[in-house]
Amino acid sequence: MTGHFLEVLTLFVIVLIHELGHVAMARELGWRVTEVQLLPFGGVATIEDAYATDPLDEIVVALAGPFLNLVMMAFSYLLWYSGVWTEEWARFFLVSNVTIALFNLLPIWPLDGGRIVQAVLCWFMPYRQAAIVSMSVSTLLAAIMAGVSGQELKVNVLVIGLYLLAVNIQTFLRFPYQFLRFLMEKYVRQPEEYTVHAVSVHPAETVLEVAHKLRRGCSHLFYVQGAGLLAEEQLLHALLFEQKHDEAVGQLV
Repeated sequence: MTGHFLEVLTLFVIVLIHELGHVAMARELGWRVTEVQLLPFGGVATIEDAYATDPLDEIVVALAGPFLNLVMMAFSYLLWYSGVWTEEWARFFLVSNVTIALFNLLPIWPLDGGRIVQAVLCWFMPYRQAAIVSMSVSTLLAAIMAGVSGQELKVNVLVIGLYLLAVNIQTFLRFPYQFLRFLMEKYVRQPEEYTVHAVSVHPAETVLEVAHKLRRGCSHLFYVQGAGLLAEEQLLHALLFEQKHDEAVGQLV
């Protein structure tokens, strides 16, 4: 209707290739991809069984999309240099890839940058804490984007900002279920897949409180002060199947 059909179609092709980078890397790591949503500013690949994996794997998957944007940028320059594409079309293709890659690297969930920020935080703090911190920052940034673009009457950016803000609010509301999936994934994965991380806990702490200390990409061995050792599998079994959320961990040893 606006006379830019080819340009819009090209943008969606770029987004599709960007998302296929995530899909290919996720499948290489053994993750299950259930859905890919294509959006004008990028896309979202829904990946199962990835909550408890190594944070480095999450970063690699997140960077796979922007990496393909770099490949397409080199491809556009090659076609322009060889005379196949005009300078105007090559410039449009190049700028489109730069814009999509950089926008997706913004530290806002569920963009690639938001996933990278959360994965980096998971190196330094438990998964639950890292997720809450990253989602809080992400929600604030999305609100700032919507507010600034609204004041400057940039409708396109305003729509994207409102969409990201709605997604982050929805993610906050769904986080208890996401955390439960994280716990389930850790329970079903084999211990030999992980390095062991030792944690000292007080015997009066509840099973749920100790579960909040679990990290991604490692298995835990809890030293219950004055009581003994508690394996991660025992803790998760008591939490997920025995409904001992409020029981002191000292009782499990």
